[in-house]
Amino acid sequence: MQTKLFFTMLIMFTFMASSVCIAAESEEVNEIAEAKAKTKFDHIGLAVYYENEAKAMQEKAKEQKKLLAEYKSHSEYYGREGLDFESHHEALLRKYTKSAERNMEMAASHRKIVEKSK
Repeated sequence: MQTKLFFTMLIMFTFMASSVCIAAESEEVNEIAEAKAKTKFDHIGLAVYYENEAKAMQEKAKEQKKLLAEYKSHSEYYGREGLDFESHHEALLRKYTKSAERNMEMAASHRKIVEKSK
């Protein structure tokens, strides 16, 4: 039993560590692209990128809303862990919504830069 638990935890930590590395790399790429954007085409590309990211975050938020609706309609199925489930998915919903708003703001700022450069 302890061996199973140990390997399960080892696998979970491995996945978490790899996802942190991937997220850090994508942040670095975004910062580099922001710093090197000089032409209007660079800013258009960044605006499109941020709009696509916002759409992805909105899709994730929609998924969280579906999960919360399912939980609220069948909360008796979740037992004692139900409240943890609900608070976890509400937090994810807030995170994804805020991220989508921030990405749309970044896209709008790059669109303004393009408009100014015309």
